Order: sequence, then C-alpha cells, then structure tokens
Amino acid sequence: MSHRALISITILFFTSAFIILLIVFSDKSMPSDLWECSMILYIIGLHYLVFWLLFSRVLGTQRTESILVNTLLTMTVTLIIVIGAEFALRYIFRDVTTTSDNLSYFSSKWNKSVHYNRWGFRERDFDPIKPTDVYRIAVIGDSLAFGQGISERDRFSDLLEEKLNGKSNRKFQVLNFSLPGANTPEEIGFLTQSVLSNKPDFILLEWYINDVVGDDTKNMPHPITIIPQELRHNFVLFYFAHRVLSEVQILLGLAGNNEQYYLDRFRDPNSTASLKAVDTMNLFLENCRKANIPLGIALFSESYFDRSTKLDFLLERMLDYCKEQGLRCVDTRSVLLPMQGDHKFWASRFDPHPGAIANHLVADQIRQAFGDLWSR
Repeated sequence: MSHRALISITILFFTSAFIILLIVFSDKSMPSDLWECSMILYIIGLHYLVFWLLFSRVLGTQRTESILVNTLLTMTVTLIIVIGAEFALRYIFRDVTTTSDNLSYFSSKWNKSVHYNRWGFRERDFDPIKPTDVYRIAVIGDSLAFGQGISERDRFSDLLEEKLNGKSNRKFQVLNFSLPGANTPEEIGFLTQSVLSNKPDFILLEWYINDVVGDDTKNMPHPITIIPQELRHNFVLFYFAHRVLSEVQILLGLAGNNEQYYLDRFRDPNSTASLKAVDTMNLFLENCRKANIPLGIALFSESYFDRSTKLDFLLERMLDYCKEQGLRCVDTRSVLLPMQGDHKFWASRFDPHPGAIANHLVADQIRQAFGDLWSR
C-alpha cells in the first residue's frame, strides 16, 4: 500500500475519531457509547483494507488507490461539514429548550432535567397519607398539564397551589398526575391506579381534543418517518431534516390531513367514535363519583395552536357535556386566545405549548372558577 493511501486512511481515522468523541462528550448521557464508537472506527479501517485487497486484484493497485483515496477524502470532508453544521446549529439555537415533537434533540436535552416520583409522574414524592389539615387537589392531564418545556414551578398546577396557599388560611396541596400525549382511557388508568389511592379531595381534569381519540389511533395520519428516531433525538441537524421532510409530505398531501381525520370521525355527534368518546368520559366520571370525589374540568382549545381550526366544536361539545352532568368546567380560550401565535407565551420558539406567562393566567382563571368550592 502506498504512502498516499496510508496518509488518507490515517486522516479518515483520526477525523472520524475526533468527530465521534466530540459528539459523545457533547452529550453526557452517551459515555456508554464509547465502546461502540471504537468499534465503528475499527470497522472503518477493516473495510478499507478489505476493499483494497479485493479491488486491487481486479482494477490494479494504482486505480484502486485513486478510487479509495478520493472516496475517503470525500467522506472526510462530508463528515467535517456535517459536524460543523451540527455544532453551528446547536449554538444558533442554544436558547431553544423544547419542541412540539417530544423526540427532538432539544426536547431530549430538556427531558434530562425532568424528575419523576415513585408513581411515575412529574411531581414531588409526597406522602400518600394526607394530613388532616390539607385539602388535596389532583390534576390529571397530558402535556399541557405536564408542563412541556417549562419548569415545574411554572406549571398551572404548582402556581395554583402557591396562589391558593397565599390567599387562604386553609392549607392546599395540588398534585400533578399528567403525562405527555395522555388521552381519556390512559387518564382513567392514572385515576384508578395512582390518584384515588392518594385520597384527593378534588380532581381537576385537563382536557384537550386528543382525549376523544382514545386508543383508536391506527388511522390517524402521520408523515412517513424517514429520519430514524435516534438520529433526530441526538442531533439538531437530523431533527431539522426530519421536520422539513414532514412538512413537505404534508404540503404535497402525502401525509393526510389531521384536521380532516377528526372531522370525519367526530363531526357527527352520533357517530361510533363520538359515542365511544362519551362512554369513556362517562367511565372517568363514574370512577370519581364512586369514590365520592368531585370533578372539575379545564378545557384547552385547539384554536390556541391554530386560529383557523375547525375542531373547536369538540370543546363546545364538552361544555355541553359539563352542563348535562352538572360539572363545573373552565374554558381557557378567554385567556389563551389573545396570545395565540405570540412566541413570548410559548414554552420555546419551536414549542407552542403554553409557557410560564400563559400558565400564570390559566392558574388565576382556575382559582377564580373553583376557589369557592375549595374554600368551603
């Protein structure tokens, strides 16, 4: 093998090693991957030697050397460009904490700061035995109540506890039993498996339109995933590539229409899907009533995320349900719609989940709506 070939493989080897080590040490959760990275480098070198031996016999030494050296140099330059773009993007978007896609690089970083209690929820590890002088409120919901992209202290549940304890002689405890993406069937599981055993005095359900879908999501349209989850989870560059490819599929009509999916299934209040959603909500309410625990609902609108949405009929239907069942419900549109589209109210500029300011407004609205019930 010539000096030129040896120099090229040396360049590739050390460049690859440098790039892989930079990636590994830029993410402290990946030290266990060092062994895998070493194996990758070993395989690169081994493949180079195998190709050299095979092609040199067929094409000749000089032509094989030219092909492999050019290929290796091209790979090296490409790797340098990719890693440079990766770190440039990390620096440019260093203020971004999360995205609406919970599997993105930004969200994966933020999720490392999220702590869970023994029940698997983002909440303090409280004593299941409630003190006699405490009024305990359990909040059940999805990412809107979970506090996607914001700190625990900025969630409406934590703010509600602070506001209640600051304006009453009574001691309040507001506990959060929410997980991103949860729908009503899953929230029934939270209720029966975790919430009721902790003896709350009141249950506050946070509701969003995905609650009506239940477990039947097989026909929900989704863009075809081209970029593997691990890549977009660990690299900004691949997350943006995934985002662009998904948006292109939606624009070309290849991914289906999410809004149309809801309209087709739920526009008719007597459709199978609509009746099933009501039955599921009835089951949640029935479990609360059997435990003799009052239930209230905080409704979040799709129009907060998309002002032109046609899906707020689902929220209106829930308001009618509340009236029929004698439930007190809060329609958060009155405080959230005026800030729709304003990034300063978002969790981050890539994540339209309600941020700290929006959660403060929602906490005030909930306290005003239920304060008289809780102070009795």
